[in-house]
Amino acid sequence: MYTKINHDICAVIIAHNEAEYVKLNVQVLLEELKDTASEIVIVDNYSNDGLREWLTAQNQVSYIICDEKLEGYGQILEVVLEQFGKGRDLLLLRANYFFTPGSIGLMSHILHRAKETAAVAPVGNNFAGEQKCFVGNTYEEAVRVREAMKPETIQTVYVDPDVMLIKADTVGFIETNTSIPQAAVRAYMRKALRQGLSFSIVKNSVCFALGGTKDEQYKMLDAELYIQEKLHQLLYSFGDICYNGIYLYKYLSVMVLGGFNEYNTWQNTSKNADICTWTNDAVEMSTDEEAEKTSRLITKLPKKDVLFITMPDRKEYDGAMVHRVMEGFVASMDDERYIDLEFVASLDNLENVPTKNWHPVVVTTIPKIYGLSEVNKEEVLEFIWVNFIHPLEELLDIKFPATYLAHCLVKAACMLKERGAYIKFYREVFAHVRPQIIIYSHGECMWMTYLRDAALEAGIPTLEINHGVVVPDTYHKHLVYADYLAVYSEVEARMSREQGNDRVLAIGKPGVYDDVSKPEYKYPVTVVSFVSSLEKEILDYAVNLAKQLDKQSYKVIYKVHPAEIWGGEEKRQIEEETGNLQFVEGEVDIRELISISDIIVGIRSSGIFDALPYPMVKVITVKDKAKDFNEAGPNEVLQEVADNGDIIMVENEEGLYREVLNYRRNTMYREEINSFWIADAKERFRKLVDSYL
Repeated sequence: MYTKINHDICAVIIAHNEAEYVKLNVQVLLEELKDTASEIVIVDNYSNDGLREWLTAQNQVSYIICDEKLEGYGQILEVVLEQFGKGRDLLLLRANYFFTPGSIGLMSHILHRAKETAAVAPVGNNFAGEQKCFVGNTYEEAVRVREAMKPETIQTVYVDPDVMLIKADTVGFIETNTSIPQAAVRAYMRKALRQGLSFSIVKNSVCFALGGTKDEQYKMLDAELYIQEKLHQLLYSFGDICYNGIYLYKYLSVMVLGGFNEYNTWQNTSKNADICTWTNDAVEMSTDEEAEKTSRLITKLPKKDVLFITMPDRKEYDGAMVHRVMEGFVASMDDERYIDLEFVASLDNLENVPTKNWHPVVVTTIPKIYGLSEVNKEEVLEFIWVNFIHPLEELLDIKFPATYLAHCLVKAACMLKERGAYIKFYREVFAHVRPQIIIYSHGECMWMTYLRDAALEAGIPTLEINHGVVVPDTYHKHLVYADYLAVYSEVEARMSREQGNDRVLAIGKPGVYDDVSKPEYKYPVTVVSFVSSLEKEILDYAVNLAKQLDKQSYKVIYKVHPAEIWGGEEKRQIEEETGNLQFVEGEVDIRELISISDIIVGIRSSGIFDALPYPMVKVITVKDKAKDFNEAGPNEVLQEVADNGDIIMVENEEGLYREVLNYRRNTMYREEINSFWIADAKERFRKLVDSYL
């Protein structure tokens, strides 16, 4: 049964040597749009396959011929909108996509059902994430899927840019200054999101793609932007690739991305222990005695509404071993409502842990209790190379080092061996605790990724407490590490939503303003502390600054990131060469460092933001040299905070040197409540958890 199209539509296909696709599509569109005042516009983008000759013989469609030069996508759309689009909804349709009967009418109906909906999109066989609905290669299959689909609509902030129906009063958001189709449409999405609008995926509107989109001609117009957009699409599509029921890329994304860091300027990352230490896929097993303790612990777990799962990430602070990410959140909850299971290496040296309802679980007991799976390494290696590594090599014209591929294999093999054990462990924990929500941090850790998979299976909502300020990219059910992500600042949340992730909530961090207002000048010299987040140049900044500064008046501290590799001899040599630079290991709590520092310097480390509640500490950031294919990175968050006067952002080392010299003690560099941190974080967090209960 057809759904009537309730608003006039301007359907646009921009084609380059795709005449056969266009001819078929026109037949479908004419049938779908009949009995309306809609219009079909075909743009021949410099084809030589007979498309222009065919178009000039038509009287049922409008057309534009680009015959003088290769036109950019944005420029073409600008002309189309001026000549044909006024007052009409705009259907952007790549030539190789074909709608099933009634699908456009369904999209039109959903588009105008709610004022806040800016655009809608169908599902199809060639999409990724929430829009993918079937694996098939014929139009008949698409029709059968359409007939079986339930009339479900998914609210989203990310849809595939290849097929969209855009509401007439928002077509002005389209970026007509960019030549790349994906960039133009994704810019449209960001502008709409900034206006508080959203998008919908219409599940029973189905289209079928014959092959991939043909847009190679856009390479000539903006090669770098083209590569970024194709990389974005490729990495997003990895989330749908399944190995024996497991979405493998989620477990390997850090490894795979690390593999091409040294070949491009996007990530700008130094040597990382997370990659280089994966040299052995052996899974360590506990003793029988330790396994028996874990088994008894599980059977005695009480029923609670909230289940916290925490990493072994404790540091000594103020005489206690506090969890550097989760302590404030756990302490915000009423004691009777939650339990906290924490993975630990052993049950030794667990004194001075302030967390209530805390239950340590020795990680090696889980594979001991539940067993390991068999792994075919040759098959896994081929799967990783064919599906992830080789496509990236072809797109970026690089060659992954054999060592990186080996590290990926080792991590994958280790994961595949132990994953089943963890899934069984979590199932048993869920059966006893029966939580209504599961909360954790560091979701990219394998243990937490297993947790999300088990929670999805059980239908239990998950919330990740984000550690750091990296702006998450588009939401994809099989790539994200939790159903919802709680971030520290509304700045982060807003930028995340604009990048296509509406599952981001601005919560803050409970206790972040506790006991930070009084300065403690423990050194007679000015202390300048650098906090690393694996950026390549930050150590150079610290070393060069130390050499420039008067050694009698300044001390430079370099806080090593926990995942950063520096040998003891390397550090000693640098300390001797500079005379006033000291390395501090990553195990030191950032608050301990800030309390003895006059100045904190970083590039994209979350330590920059940890220093903001200390109003007497000057905070400086050097503009990040890295580019980010996600379009918005830490620089944008930092820039907004800098614009508010809470951080000083400098362009280079010269600017850093000047700002260090300009520092004066007993100066209030920020108000006690700054523009980044949320003051009522405890109340927000409790209210959020209550909404699940």
